Parts: sequence; C-alpha cells; structure tokens
Amino acid sequence: MRTINPGLFARLMRLPETARTDLLEFLGATPIADAQLSSMIDTMAEKVGTDRRSARFEPN
Repeated sequence: MRTINPGLFARLMRLPETARTDLLEFLGATPIADAQLSSMIDTMAEKVGTDRRSARFEPN
C-alpha cells in the first residue's frame, strides 16, 4: 500500500467534500505520482473556485 505525501494530503483535504471524495476514490483505485496528484489537486481547486465565483449573484 502506498501512502500519500502529507503535504499533498493536507491540500487534498482542503477541497470541498464532493471533490475530495472523488479524488480519494480515484487514488484508492489508481497508482499516481506525487507530481500528477499535485496537478490534479490544483486543477480541482481551480475548477471549484471558478464554479463558486460563477454561482455568486451579482447585485442589480
């Protein structure tokens, strides 16, 4: 069993629950290098941030 780098794990745990769950399930089934995991976390965090910004209501 391969463990997750503690720094990457901390970053992963800061993601929203749905994104975090999806990524943890993927990691349980697929071996992945630290650099690739870091990139995936960055991409998911960026996507979540974009989704949150677009969901905000603008004042009239």
